[in-house]
Amino acid sequence: MSQPHRAYHDIGGDSIHSLPLNTGSVLPPGWATLTDALRTALGTKYRLHEQRRKIEELGAAVYERVTYYEIRVLAMLEISIEKEFLTRDEVEARMRYIKIRSEQNET
Repeated sequence: MSQPHRAYHDIGGDSIHSLPLNTGSVLPPGWATLTDALRTALGTKYRLHEQRRKIEELGAAVYERVTYYEIRVLAMLEISIEKEFLTRDEVEARMRYIKIRSEQNET
């Protein structure tokens, strides 16, 4: 009998991902908890099952490369664009602004 297909994010019990478990606690970066607050503030405009779907659609390469909170931010961004809450151009313009402001603060 063949094994059922596992999605790339379904790593529970997967021998490829079986590494020693780190039981230490690490606080998430300050911005990370804001992602939970934003998702909650969106209420019914952003549902958890949509987040799961979008995370799956982002693909294995993204999933393996980013952190827990980063993947959720990416999913929230893509859903926000999909639902036309904002545009990709608006996000990219804001990111350019933030980058410039950050570089100016470094000098």
